[in-house]
Amino acid sequence: MILECKRCEALVNAEPIAKYVDNDSPEALATTYSLLRCPKCRGPFLTDEDEVWGLTCLYPQPDMRVNPDLPAPLKAAYEEAAACFKSKAYTATAIMCRKTLEGICVEHGATGRTLVASLKELKDKGVIENRLYEWADALRISGNEAAHDVNVTISAADAKDIVEFTNALLEYVFTFRDKFEAFKKRRLAKTPDALQT
Repeated sequence: MILECKRCEALVNAEPIAKYVDNDSPEALATTYSLLRCPKCRGPFLTDEDEVWGLTCLYPQPDMRVNPDLPAPLKAAYEEAAACFKSKAYTATAIMCRKTLEGICVEHGATGRTLVASLKELKDKGVIENRLYEWADALRISGNEAAHDVNVTISAADAKDIVEFTNALLEYVFTFRDKFEAFKKRRLAKTPDALQT
């Protein structure tokens, strides 16, 4: 299994040591936990794998977790933003996060001629609420400054916040919001009368 060893700062073919399958996870999804080690420095890895998220490295702590069900263009844009951050290309990180915001708007049918108009449209349609709108607008401004002002330098701390806020927006809009809608449908199907009392 190819994993990134943070000690070696390289991709390595991690060697399996032990495996545990948890069949009692929520919604009857089996989760497989694996303990592995780096063949070079012998550092440990802990992974889990299930049908929803696929393979995730739990230790060492992953840089950013990306929902595998994101629309392909959005997933690619965010992964590039995360790769820029990891490479210490902080200005490029801000620009790619702005591009990811554009993608969120496109995926939700926003028709604004500018990103600021599209984000406001998402807020008005209830796709994002006020606090997330504030985050998105701050990300938009940072991306604009990074792209258009040659005198602007994005710091490592700002780039980290920008990429994490972008990830949080993606998680909210494409994961938690969708899961909550599915939860409401299941609840309504099971107990329609309970909702009236």
